[in-house]
Amino acid sequence: MWLDEAQLKNFLIDAGLIARKDSERSLESLVSDGKVSEDDMRRAKAYVLGIPFVDIKKVKIERDILFLIPEPVARKHNIIAFAKSERGLEVAMLDPEDLEAIDFIKKSVGLKILPRLTDVGSIKGALIQYQKSLKAEFGDIVQAEALKLKSINEAAGDEASEGDLKKLAEDL
Repeated sequence: MWLDEAQLKNFLIDAGLIARKDSERSLESLVSDGKVSEDDMRRAKAYVLGIPFVDIKKVKIERDILFLIPEPVARKHNIIAFAKSERGLEVAMLDPEDLEAIDFIKKSVGLKILPRLTDVGSIKGALIQYQKSLKAEFGDIVQAEALKLKSINEAAGDEASEGDLKKLAEDL
């Protein structure tokens, strides 16, 4: 997925994102000087490369799909699994040239990987969904154990002692 910088600059000019006079500058300097945002640059790259751009900020990703990519890999490579179909696994990522991550995921899930470009906000939102899923899972476990302890104590006819609660927390 090689990207011709001149082609990308021409697209940015045609789209009205940069002035023709700025086309002599490097893409990195255009971003660092605020002439074009990183997200606009990613959208332009997606268009020029022919890769779909997805905005998954407000998408609730199914837990079983989200966890196809382990959270540490998702964080390190800024890549999120967000949809699965008969065609393959759709992944939102910031760098479609991160072939190492794509290859790792392909081998671990055994599906064709369909890369999609996305923005930083989408990646951050999805990473928060990992944490929410884990909190919900552990919250359910804690609640079930607390109910178990409460029923045991009610059967025994006394209140839960601090030691019992501490032991329960350590066991979890």
